Amino acid sequence: MWLARRLTLPEDTPLAVSIAVFWYLFHLFCAGWVASSECGAFFAIVAVAIAIWRRELRPSFHILYFPLALYALDSTISALFADRAIHSFGESAVWLKILLFPAALTLFRNVPRTRELALRVLLAFGAFSAAFGLVQYFVFGQRDLEHRITGPAAHVMTLSGLLLPVALVFLILWFHDSKNLLLLGGTILVTFALLLTFTRSAWLGWIVAVSVLLVLKRPRALVFAVPLLVLFVTFMPMPLFSRMVSSFDMRQSSNLDRIRMVEAGIEIIKDYPLLGVGPANIKEVYPLYRKPDAPRFRIPHLHNNFIQLWAERGVLGLAAYLLLVGLFLRECARAWDGPESRFAEIGVAVTVGLAAAGMFEFNFGDTEVFWIMLDIYALVIAFTERPLRSNEAAAAVVGVGGP
Repeated sequence: MWLARRLTLPEDTPLAVSIAVFWYLFHLFCAGWVASSECGAFFAIVAVAIAIWRRELRPSFHILYFPLALYALDSTISALFADRAIHSFGESAVWLKILLFPAALTLFRNVPRTRELALRVLLAFGAFSAAFGLVQYFVFGQRDLEHRITGPAAHVMTLSGLLLPVALVFLILWFHDSKNLLLLGGTILVTFALLLTFTRSAWLGWIVAVSVLLVLKRPRALVFAVPLLVLFVTFMPMPLFSRMVSSFDMRQSSNLDRIRMVEAGIEIIKDYPLLGVGPANIKEVYPLYRKPDAPRFRIPHLHNNFIQLWAERGVLGLAAYLLLVGLFLRECARAWDGPESRFAEIGVAVTVGLAAAGMFEFNFGDTEVFWIMLDIYALVIAFTERPLRSNEAAAAVVGVGGP
């Protein structure tokens, strides 16, 4: 088929499968443009469903389907029982969002070539977004906190949330192939752009992720890493140094604001522990719980994954998030010493990095960041899991086999 040839897929790849691969890759490259990314994801999911119905793709189970389904189910119930149910219909979109993961994993398992294509497109997206951001910084002068770079995304926080996992992917792949100059260049480009976003939570996520990897894989390297970090901080440009130092100033407006958000969030949890106040209702409820000296009267969210999920969706929403992260890290641990250990390292680094950044930003609720996390999770699982034996593959057709 002509589309299969264009995508470098096997010649006998069915048209519906080729279309699914095309739209999935489109979704990946357009991750910064939320509307385009959503269209690509939607068409990819539909094409995968058609291919499964035609028996051209074999569905199979994975344990991560459970926490994702629990999160969607809890979100729907929370929205239905909220005092303000105006978001109930819109919250149904979360079911479409989580379908991206099984759709991607189905493609990766049935069409192995898709794994390499997806990895390349993911890296290309990161390099393009970073270059876009650097042009904004150096050419259009978006260099202060009021005019930060956004790349192809709509907001700087979304850009930093997208660049963080891709920067870690580039770095780890380069660690395992240090002679690859393209990976080295990509690592420098994306990490530098991440630095210029002035997003302290993303910086922290990168540092924590790399530190955890060094402790787990090369603890002796910490002897050199710490002095290098101190040297880098000492000679970093003054705008970056000032931004970093400001993290420890509790009188700064943004820092005080986050403290007050956490305090208000805890009070909300005390009053709504089971189902929360309902998705997207924090903005309306927060003024009732804010401290008098809180800098902002209204906020979009509580800038913390754990507090936000519990306050907004209840204890099951938080449990689903923790279960998703925990089960995925278990998958990475199983593959830690395997032939594709680099992808296990990527999984751990991305998870730890996003979780650390999520202590100061609700990145789990950002559609673009949520999806790139699921994309990387599916890639890591596909590269690290053992191949299905013939009897398991047959069982997978009816959804009872698989890892």
